[in-house]
Amino acid sequence: MNEKAIRVLLAESNILCRQCLGGMLTQKGFKIVGETARISEISDLYLSRKPDVIIMDTQLSDGSGLDFLADFLPDHPQLPVLIISSSSEPEAVEKALSLGVKGYYTRQASLNEIIEAITKMVEGERAFHNAVLDTMVLSFQKRPKKHRRKLEEDEIKILKLCSEGKTYAEISRKLFIGERTLYRKLNKIFEKLGVSNKMQALTTVIKKGII
Repeated sequence: MNEKAIRVLLAESNILCRQCLGGMLTQKGFKIVGETARISEISDLYLSRKPDVIIMDTQLSDGSGLDFLADFLPDHPQLPVLIISSSSEPEAVEKALSLGVKGYYTRQASLNEIIEAITKMVEGERAFHNAVLDTMVLSFQKRPKKHRRKLEEDEIKILKLCSEGKTYAEISRKLFIGERTLYRKLNKIFEKLGVSNKMQALTTVIKKGII
C-alpha cells in the first residue's frame, strides 16, 4: 500500500459482512472512514468523511442502492463506487453501469480481488469480477441481433485507438474531445456491445472484424 492510505466508506446492511470486510481492509492498510447500513446516511457520510471510494451493496436496509446512486452519482461523476453484491443479474449490472458505477463484484470475490479492484478504481480504471463479466457475455450472446445497435464511425475510431494501446488522455487529444466526453462515448459503446469494459469491447469487435 502507499503511504497515504486509501479512504473507504462501507455501505452494507449485513453487519457481519461489513465488519469482516472493514477489518480485513484495515489490516491491509486501508482506512475505513465510515460505515452504514442505510442509504439515508451515505450522502452525509461522504460529505463529512471524504472517502476515496465507496463500497456498497445494491440493496441496503432502507432501500435500493442503485436508486440512490441514480440521484447521487450525477453530482459526483468521478467518485469510484464498487458494488459488492450477491446479485450479478445482467439487468442489475447494466443499470449500475448506466449510472456510472466503476466496479461490480460478487460476494464470491476474494479479498485480494477486492483490494486489486479498489486500487484500480482509485487510479481511474474500471474493475469487474470475472463472474460478472461471464454473466454479461452470456447475456449478450443470447440477445437477439436486432437488439445490438450498430457502432458509429467515431466509436469505431475510439476502439481502434484503444487497440493500439493509446491512453484515454492520448485518445482525447487525438480526437479533440474532453476525457469526460470520451468516458461517455465509451459507456455508450459498452452498452451497444453488451459488454462491461474496454477489453471485452475490443475482444468483441476484433472477433467480428470491425477493427
